[in-house]
Amino acid sequence: MRCCVGLIIVAASLFMGGDFMILGIATVHENGSCGASRGIPEGRGFSPAVRALTHHFVVPPLPLAGEGSGDRELPLTAGLKPRPSVAILVAAKDLRLWLGGSSQTAEMPRGVYPERSERAQHDNSAPQQTAAPASPQLLPGVAEAVNKGFDLLSRQDAAGAEAAFRHAIELQPELELAHRGLGTALRAQGQEEAAVRELEVATRLDASDADAHYELAATAWALSRRPANSQHARGAPGQDYRALAAAEYKKLAALRPQDASIRQILAELDLEAGRKEEALTEMQEAARAAPDDAATHVGLGRVYFAEAEEDKAAAEYQKALQLNPKEGEAYLALGQMRFFEKRFAQAAENFGHAIEVSPNLGAAYAGMAQIFMQQGRSAEARKMLEKVVALDPEDWQSQYQLAVLMNSTGEVGAATELLEKVTRAHPDYLPAQEQLVMGLVRRGDLGRASAKADALIAGEPQAAEGHRLRALILRKQHDLEGALAEAAMALGTEPDSASMLALQSISLWELKRKKDALVAFRAAAKLEPKVATAEVFCRLVACDANDISAVSDFLRRNRWVLAPPPEP
Repeated sequence: MRCCVGLIIVAASLFMGGDFMILGIATVHENGSCGASRGIPEGRGFSPAVRALTHHFVVPPLPLAGEGSGDRELPLTAGLKPRPSVAILVAAKDLRLWLGGSSQTAEMPRGVYPERSERAQHDNSAPQQTAAPASPQLLPGVAEAVNKGFDLLSRQDAAGAEAAFRHAIELQPELELAHRGLGTALRAQGQEEAAVRELEVATRLDASDADAHYELAATAWALSRRPANSQHARGAPGQDYRALAAAEYKKLAALRPQDASIRQILAELDLEAGRKEEALTEMQEAARAAPDDAATHVGLGRVYFAEAEEDKAAAEYQKALQLNPKEGEAYLALGQMRFFEKRFAQAAENFGHAIEVSPNLGAAYAGMAQIFMQQGRSAEARKMLEKVVALDPEDWQSQYQLAVLMNSTGEVGAATELLEKVTRAHPDYLPAQEQLVMGLVRRGDLGRASAKADALIAGEPQAAEGHRLRALILRKQHDLEGALAEAAMALGTEPDSASMLALQSISLWELKRKKDALVAFRAAAKLEPKVATAEVFCRLVACDANDISAVSDFLRRNRWVLAPPPEP
C-alpha cells in the first residue's frame, strides 16, 4: 500500500508579534490492514482529535446469503483503516528570531500537539506554546537548515525537507527538533520504519517533547495496521509496532494527563487487544476530563457495548446527541447496536439520521447496506456499497461486499477486478479468495476453479471456503455424492450456510432421497426466506443454463413445504 502526503497551511497569519508561523502537516496513510477478518471488537466515535489519526467502522464481509457469525463483538465491524494522522508544527519564521540577534544561543521552536476546533474547551492540556527545556546552543548553519526543512515541508517537498534535516543533523547530531523533522519528512514519503527510528532518537533526546511522542505513536500505530504483504510492513512484526504505539501513547498521557483524546486512543488500543476493562477505565477518565465532548461519550458507549452493557451504551450515545444533535457517529453507534440486537427498523432509522447529519460518513451507508441485505433488497444494498467505496476507495471490506453482489448478478469481470484488489492487499482473507473462484465457476472454467479450490483446502483444510467451492464444482460435474460430502465438510465448520443447504436439498432430491431433501430445504429457508424463488435458489447454487430445468422442477414440487401452517 502506498502513502500520500498533503501539507496544509492551517494558518497563514502570524502571531506573537509576527514572529512565528503555524504550519499544518497532514500525512495521509492509505491502509486496509485489520489484523483479523471477523468479529474484532473495534472502537469508533472517538473525539475529533482522535479521528484525525484513527479509523472508521465498516460492516463485516457479507458471507454467502444466509451465513452468519455467532461471535458477540461490536456489530458491523471487521476491519479498520487509519484516517489521516495530523501533526501541527510551530516553526519560527526564521530561527534566528529565537536568538535575539545572536546566532549562538536560542531555544528551538516547539511542536504543538494537534489542535482541533471541537476539542473540549475545558481541556487544560490544549496545545500551547510552552517553554522548552534547556536546548543545545545552535551551531552555525543549523538554524537555516532546520528552517529550510520546515519550509520545504510546507511546500510539499518532503524529499528536499529530508535533505535539509539530514544536513542539520550532520552539523549538530544532538538537536532533537532536526530528528523530529526528519522523521516527519520520512513518514511523508512513506518510509515509516525509517521515520520510527528518527522519532525514537528525538524522544530520547527530549523525553518531555509530547509532539515527538505523538508522531512516534501515530507512525507506529499506522505500521501495525499495514497488510502483512505490504512493502511498508517488512520490518518488525505488527505486534511490536502496536506495543510501541501503546507505550508512546501512555507516555503522552503522562505528559498531558488531562487530555481526553489521548485516553480515547489508549482505550481503542486496549479494545483491539481485548483488554476491555482497561479500555473502560481509560474512557471513563476521558469522559471525566471532557464531560461536554459528544464524541467522548460515543467512545465510552462503544466500550460499554463491548462489555455487553447495552443500556449504558445507549445512555452514552443519547448524552452525545444531547450535547450535539448533529453527532453522526452517535447515530451510527446506535444503529450498529440495534442491528446487533436485530432491531432492524430502529437500526435503519439511526443509520438514516447518521447519513442526514453526516453525509460523508461511509460507515452509515455500509450499515444501511446491511439492512437492505436483510430485507433482500440487493439493488438498494448495492447503491449503498457503491457510495461507501466512492467515499473511501481503500475500504476493502465494502469492495468485497460489492464484489459479492456483482458476482451474484453475473458481473464477473467487475467483481473480479475488485476482488483481485482485495486479495492483493489481504491474501489470507479466504472469503475474497472464494469469491474469485466463484467467478471462474460462473464462467464455466471448472478446471481452474477446481485447482484453486484444492489449493484453498490444502492451505486451510478446516476452512469452509474451499469445501463450499468443491461442492458447487462437483455438482456441476454431476458428482452428486462427492458434492454432498464436500457440503457436509463445509457445514461442519459453518453450519449456517444457506448455499450448502440449498445444494444439499436439490442434490438429495435428484438422488431420490426426498425426505432428507425436504429437511435440508426447510433448514435453508430458515436462513434465506426467499430460497423458494428461482432467482435466490440459483444464486445460492451458482446455476447455469443446464440447471434451470432441474431447479424449476424442484421448486415447483416443493414450495408447499415452506407454506405457513393453516390457522386453527
